[in-house]
Amino acid sequence: MTPFFLEIPDVPMEIIMNNLDYIAIQSLRKTCWDLRNFINDKKPGICMKHIDISEMGDAVKLAISTRTLGLPENTFINLTYEKYEKNGCKISGGTSDGYKNKIVENLNFLDAALHDFKVALKTQKSIFERVTVAENTSFFEKFDEHMKSQKPFATESMEIHANSLEHARQIMQHSDPKYLKFIHIFAHEPININETVKLESLKNIQNFSHFSLTTIQLENLDVETIRAIKKNFLQFHEYDKYLFVLNGPIFNENLFIDAFGAVFTPPGETVKIRFFTVPGNKEKVLKVHNTHLYYRFQFIGECEVPEGYVVLD
Repeated sequence: MTPFFLEIPDVPMEIIMNNLDYIAIQSLRKTCWDLRNFINDKKPGICMKHIDISEMGDAVKLAISTRTLGLPENTFINLTYEKYEKNGCKISGGTSDGYKNKIVENLNFLDAALHDFKVALKTQKSIFERVTVAENTSFFEKFDEHMKSQKPFATESMEIHANSLEHARQIMQHSDPKYLKFIHIFAHEPININETVKLESLKNIQNFSHFSLTTIQLENLDVETIRAIKKNFLQFHEYDKYLFVLNGPIFNENLFIDAFGAVFTPPGETVKIRFFTVPGNKEKVLKVHNTHLYYRFQFIGECEVPEGYVVLD
C-alpha cells in the first residue's frame, strides 16, 4: 500500500522539500496546516537571495529571487499589489512559474503585500544577500505594525529608501545586526543628525561600531548636518573607521568652508582637507577630506598631518 504523503518521516520529508524552489514550497504550504507547520519549523527548499518590497502610491511591488550576481536567474517572483475598487486588492505580475493575475475582495493591498513579505522571511533558513525596503506615504505605519511580531531577519545587506532618518532607523530595527555587512540608506527629506543611532534589535552589540567602512547618502546636506556627523564620528574609540558621506544631486561648493572655516591650503591642492583634535587621544587626529563627490572622515596619526596644516579643536 502506498504511504500517505503526510506519513513520510520528517528527515526524508525535509530531503524531498530541499529540492523544491520557493514557489513550490509556498504552494505546498497552502495545502494543509500540517505542511504549513512543518515548513514554518524546518524552512526547507532552495533559499532566496534577494527580497525587495517597494511602495508606489496605491501599489506595492514585491520581488523575490534566487539570483546571484554573475549567475543566470532561476526562481523569481515579481508581483504588484494594487488597490482594486473600494476594498479589494489586485495581484498581478510575472514569476518563474508563469504570469499571475488575481483579484481578492475585502483585502487591503498593503496587508496583502506585507503578509507575503513576512511569509518569505519566516520560511527562509539561510541569510539573505540583500533586503530592500522602500516606503513613501502610508506604507511605513503598516510595515511597522506587521513587523512587530516578526523575528529580526538575517541579511548581509540592507537597503532602505525612507521619508526620514527616523523611519529608516525603525525599519532597520527589524534586521539582525549580527549578519549585516552593508547598509545603504536613502532619505527623501532633509535630515539633521543629532545623536548616534542605536537600534532596539541590538543586544550585545549596542551600535554599528563593528563596521569599518560606512557610506551614507543625504539628498540635502547642510552645515548643521556636516558638523553633527563630525561630532558623532569623534565618539568612536576604534580608530580604523572610515565614513563616506555622498553629496546629493545639488553640490554646494561653499558648504565645507561654511561648516569648518577657511584655513591654509597648500599651493596646487585641489581638495579641501581639515584636521581636528581627538578628545582624549593626543596621538590621533580626525581628517575630513572633501571632494565634489563625497566627504570622507577618518582617523590618522598626528605625525601624518602634512606640514603647513593646522589641527583645529
